[in-house]
Amino acid sequence: MADFRFHVPADCYIGQDALYKLPLVLDGGPERALLVADPGLAEAKTAERVAAILEGRGMQLITFDDMAERPSSAAVEEAASLARGARVPLVIGLGGVRAMHVAKAVAALAPAGSSGERGVDAWIDGEPPVRPPLPLALVPTSYRDPFLLSGGLVLTDARTGGAAFLQARRGIESAVVLDPNAFGGMSAKATAEALLDGAMIAIEGYASAREGFLSDMTLKEAAGLYIRALDATLLRPEDPQARMDAARACFLSGLGLAASSPGLGTAISFAVNARWGVPKANLAAVILPYLLESLSRSRPEKIASLAPLFCEIDPEEGAAGAAARAVESIRTRLGQLKIPSRLKDFELPLERLVETAEAARKFDFMNFLPRTMTVDDVFDFIKTVY
Repeated sequence: MADFRFHVPADCYIGQDALYKLPLVLDGGPERALLVADPGLAEAKTAERVAAILEGRGMQLITFDDMAERPSSAAVEEAASLARGARVPLVIGLGGVRAMHVAKAVAALAPAGSSGERGVDAWIDGEPPVRPPLPLALVPTSYRDPFLLSGGLVLTDARTGGAAFLQARRGIESAVVLDPNAFGGMSAKATAEALLDGAMIAIEGYASAREGFLSDMTLKEAAGLYIRALDATLLRPEDPQARMDAARACFLSGLGLAASSPGLGTAISFAVNARWGVPKANLAAVILPYLLESLSRSRPEKIASLAPLFCEIDPEEGAAGAAARAVESIRTRLGQLKIPSRLKDFELPLERLVETAEAARKFDFMNFLPRTMTVDDVFDFIKTVY
């Protein structure tokens, strides 16, 4: 077996009411911090709860929540400027993927001087930050993030409207807190779509060319937990066990993907989200069955090994039959949700989606797909889903 080295320095806490352990995870914490909060949390009052917990321990919070549907370089620049002006020694990200990625970028960029050297535009253009990042604590509230423990992030470049994948320093995440009670506030449909997105990300990592024994163990388990949480949510939208399964899946997926890589569906959904603002989870739910079909051709043994997590399998069917059953079981669940089944249902112009293919292919992690894909190959897949 090849040599193996792995380093994830984040202090991770997972459990019911884990939010109340945040001061413990932060070891008391500094006197002030920048809280990058998802604006969608206002109704659930999650940001208020976090603020009350930390301010009750004497921490002053400067809150930034001015983010659109997609995490943009403009939001990062504004939040980083706020962090520098307040001289905060800590950044906390609270919310979905957009808050996680903006917070991660701010932690990487805030130590730059007030002159703005090596700002976010320079990073997108190929000049990453050189100073050590600020400590970063992440409190996800949306079940999934392909780069939770790997330093990766995706931003919309405000100059072009395109997506940019950036790699912060490995180990930028100082702490991660996953509280299933913080996952509330979404509709049953939105919850199901987020779980399908999580399942897609885990499956991509499981089938990646970067696979290894750690990613195989963690991502297979994560995929099964996501599907179990999905099935429970379809029956009982507020099922507490489903939320706990989702929190564990989110952690295991983040851990596995730190040793593997997401893939085609993640790249396309990020690229479409950046250009047209369609929520990534909505896109993932549409893409997943087509992605499974594609992976069942390039990695049939991998998808067949996942099939028992999705549905009952006849051992006599072989890998191809098991993979086909897995795909059909996902389509059955999508039918129950009554959600779009094609990209055209989002009124996306097919002729412009070649730009999506070009943007998706530029992501570094696309170099670890189970089979090599050109821009034309990516566009052919998009046309299949369209």
